[in-house]
Amino acid sequence: MGPSYRVIGLLVVVFAILYQVNLRELLFATVGLGRTIQPIDDFPFTCRRLRHERLEACEDMWLDDDARVLYAACAGSLSRSNLLQSVDRLNVSGRRSTGSELIALHIDSPGPDSFFGMHNITPVGYDGATGDGTLDLLGFDAEVVDASTLRFWLINQRPPVDAKRRTVDATKTGVNSTIELFELKRSASEMIHIKTVFDPEIYSPNGITALGGGSFVVSNDHSVKVGIRKKLDLFLGGGNVVYCPSSGSCLPATPKNLIYPNGLERGLDGLVYIPSAASDAIRVMEPQVGGALRQLEVIKLGMPVDNLAVDAKGDIYAAGLPKVRGIVASVADPFNRQSPSTVWRISRTAEGYRTEKIIEDRDKRVLSGVSVARHDVKTGRLFMGGPVTPYLMVCDPK
Repeated sequence: MGPSYRVIGLLVVVFAILYQVNLRELLFATVGLGRTIQPIDDFPFTCRRLRHERLEACEDMWLDDDARVLYAACAGSLSRSNLLQSVDRLNVSGRRSTGSELIALHIDSPGPDSFFGMHNITPVGYDGATGDGTLDLLGFDAEVVDASTLRFWLINQRPPVDAKRRTVDATKTGVNSTIELFELKRSASEMIHIKTVFDPEIYSPNGITALGGGSFVVSNDHSVKVGIRKKLDLFLGGGNVVYCPSSGSCLPATPKNLIYPNGLERGLDGLVYIPSAASDAIRVMEPQVGGALRQLEVIKLGMPVDNLAVDAKGDIYAAGLPKVRGIVASVADPFNRQSPSTVWRISRTAEGYRTEKIIEDRDKRVLSGVSVARHDVKTGRLFMGGPVTPYLMVCDPK
């Protein structure tokens, strides 16, 4: 066999290995080549959209089951389209001047306008990156401290500023992310700022979950904020999860080789579940002494997942991404481009994890660009939001 044939043979072997290890997953799990997506009529729900300028781009939500209040972090669709580091939308000048809002909805009282008596929760004692007191919210988590007090851990995707608090070019520096801790008295309309967590290990935060005692873990969805290396993360990995204790510096909880780790969640079982927005793997991780996470197993849904959300029974609801390209297109044009959505339920049984597709909307008739799905156990209702979607979505069981 001549040298040329040996080279060709070697290339064939290399391609076969890449196909089995990486390319196959990229084409079928991530891109969704050949994936069958079902119409919404296949599922036992009646769904509607809640359209209001204050309910645009609600990337993440949390349900206070006891108080019957849903909290949504809403940024405004055009604002989020301009400023979203994870997909290199870094036009600070296009950011909404009023920033983001934490919106409360009273889910048992829809009211005559069907907006659930929505109102914003005003931050108090926080001055912001530019000194105007505005927030730029992405993912968040909440804890019940006692019968009257909630604690919110908010990912704040602040615009970068110079020493005089003037905004600078985010395409060169990336955003200036922090974690903000607020406390809220149930039924109050103001939340009090407790502290800001700024740490070099938190550079591209996407999802956050509290671990109790003032500690939390947060996912970095990329290897760097901006640059060529970031473009290669889909193939090489580079994201990780970071552990932050109640005091002191944050430190890596996983190796820096995860692919687009996203809206992670702590289950009622104490384990941490880490989805990926670019693969179909949900990693099941056990917290260790010192903050590291040890992988126990992997749950496969056959498609990428944005955020996870645990309901009052302990089931995990996963916002699937059946067409990632559709999400990317909608980020660029949120009012005219839509993308199909899927919601999965993951239940832990004695035999292992059981997965079930709860709802899907192939034709984008109601659901579009869903990044989070909160399930109300009491009514069976689903509340959904998206990173740029210009409305909330609500589905009632038939």
